[in-house]
Amino acid sequence: MREADGLRLARFPAATAALLAGQIGPLANVRSSSGCGLRLATDSPWIELQLARLRHHQPFPAACALEVEHADGVAIVPGADLREQQGEVRVRLPTGLERGGPLTPCALWLPLISTCVVAGVAVADGAQLAATPAPVPRWLAIGDSLTQGFSVQSPTDCWVHRLSRRLALPGWNLGVGGLKIEPEAFRWALEARVWDVVTIGLGSNHAWRQSDADTAAERAAHLARLVLAGPHRRVVWILPPWKPCEAGKGPSDFQGVPLGPDTGERVRQVRESLRTALTPFAPRLVLAEGHVPEDVRLLPDGLHPVAHGSAIIAERLEPALRG
Repeated sequence: MREADGLRLARFPAATAALLAGQIGPLANVRSSSGCGLRLATDSPWIELQLARLRHHQPFPAACALEVEHADGVAIVPGADLREQQGEVRVRLPTGLERGGPLTPCALWLPLISTCVVAGVAVADGAQLAATPAPVPRWLAIGDSLTQGFSVQSPTDCWVHRLSRRLALPGWNLGVGGLKIEPEAFRWALEARVWDVVTIGLGSNHAWRQSDADTAAERAAHLARLVLAGPHRRVVWILPPWKPCEAGKGPSDFQGVPLGPDTGERVRQVRESLRTALTPFAPRLVLAEGHVPEDVRLLPDGLHPVAHGSAIIAERLEPALRG
């Protein structure tokens, strides 16, 4: 989407934002740059990503990242924390390349839980720069903040990105923090192509209120029918994960959302109601669970894993995606 000061990499069509109007958290996260990046080929020893209107939507560190796609493997270059910077920002990352060498494909990944406009890209004087095509997407990752990558600093640390690289499964990350099960928010993506893998990680955000918990099963069945109406090859529903409040452990709230025993009980209720509602869709729909480690040290805010926790999630979910 072109704007006056650059290019905004939009994950969702405008109709999705209209659908979620009034839902402050999800609306901000629909507009975020999670899973968005730029691909280019260069021989420059560094690449500078120029951002405008950078705005953060999480209290945790946020960064860009660079992947240099050498013939014998991918080199990851994480960026510094940008959380204290907003507005116009320039991020320069070393590539390890030399001018005059072969043009090497690179991927520049934007911050996960932030919105921004790409104002430009700069390379060293005398370096070459060329466009390089993006791989054909094969995985559609639908979900909430855990799919989006909330609280993970580097885009390459998100479990979705880890598995995308590990399984050579390019994808669209359509995780939306705070989202409940909203089938119509994803119809356009499900109809865009035949996906090798569709993962659905929704349901957790029905646990904050009993009225929402009561609607989870019906909404899940609706979304399952929508997904299975297409010829997608593998569909995995990732059930709401374990949360410290289920074991009576803190913190007591997340940004004003209570995480006490009542919430823990609703988490269990939602998980079980989804399991009951979705089991009849087997074997075309596979249920996955137990992916988030039951270790409060890896979930400092009571909900979202740090990078190490995201690595464990990737490891535990890999068999479900492989089939």
